[in-house]
Amino acid sequence: MKSLSSIFAVVFVLSTGLASADARAGERRVVRANGQGGGSATLIESHEGRHGSLQRGRALVADGQGNASAVRGVSLRGSDGGSLERHASRSRSDDGGRRGERSLSATGSQGSSLQSDGGLSYSAESGLSRNRSTTVTDATTGNSRQSGTSYSRDGGLSRSVACQDASGAGIACPSR
Repeated sequence: MKSLSSIFAVVFVLSTGLASADARAGERRVVRANGQGGGSATLIESHEGRHGSLQRGRALVADGQGNASAVRGVSLRGSDGGSLERHASRSRSDDGGRRGERSLSATGSQGSSLQSDGGLSYSAESGLSRNRSTTVTDATTGNSRQSGTSYSRDGGLSRSVACQDASGAGIACPSR
């Protein structure tokens, strides 16, 4: 499927167009201490130009006891109809546990799309585990490809790939 190249082209055009033609831009930062050794910080940015718009935000919260979490997101919209959204979060706890999640969603100007979600976690009891699932859909044919990867200490590594036509029936995946 050729939809990935068009999606990455959308990202490139959006980022260069926004960098060169910023008509309106804004930014807001807020930092607060909670009095117990922790605090929070947020940053929100917005840019709009003749080729599209960009919104971006980040937030961090810590309690001063070893627990902290952070989130971030970005949204790009092109004047040609293409879009990209990316979100991520991470957290840690005072017992050493870690957790993270990421998602990416992109749509090309012709309608082809990419959706990818994944996460990881770590704890002393269960060790590291990770997972990722990705779906790419071709707007021209309606065909899609779903792939998944997961890893855990007990289950090891597993991968899967499946393709469907526009009606949802399974089809052979195209070779690369």
